[in-house]
Amino acid sequence: MQSVNVYEKRRNFRVPFKAEACLWSLKKDAGEIRCDQTRDISLKGIYCYSDIKFPAGTPCELELYLTDADSRLVLFLKGRIIRTDERGMGIRFEEMDLDSFFLLKDILNRNTIDPERPGMPWFPFRSRGVLK
Repeated sequence: MQSVNVYEKRRNFRVPFKAEACLWSLKKDAGEIRCDQTRDISLKGIYCYSDIKFPAGTPCELELYLTDADSRLVLFLKGRIIRTDERGMGIRFEEMDLDSFFLLKDILNRNTIDPERPGMPWFPFRSRGVLK
């Protein structure tokens, strides 16, 4: 049997991205999960570290907190848990407001040469540069 690397299937390039997030399941009585840290982000999704996980397929709302010494911004997103592993969850974005979309594009533009082309080199995230 041939193994397939999940990273080889991606169409959008991911950049390392550290932020706090909060997820709410859109299923009744499922509660919320606070993620102290994310691992990476793309135009289509994010990976959040968490000991507590929603099952794959769960629709959710996500708040992503971007902070620096002078400001705090919040991205509001809707998505779906597409996979879980021992360290966290992969979430595919399904809906976001226009402000969140442009802020996400700015984060990716500051960390890649071309965020719409997979495999392009990235540069380390500088949180202070994104928020000013």
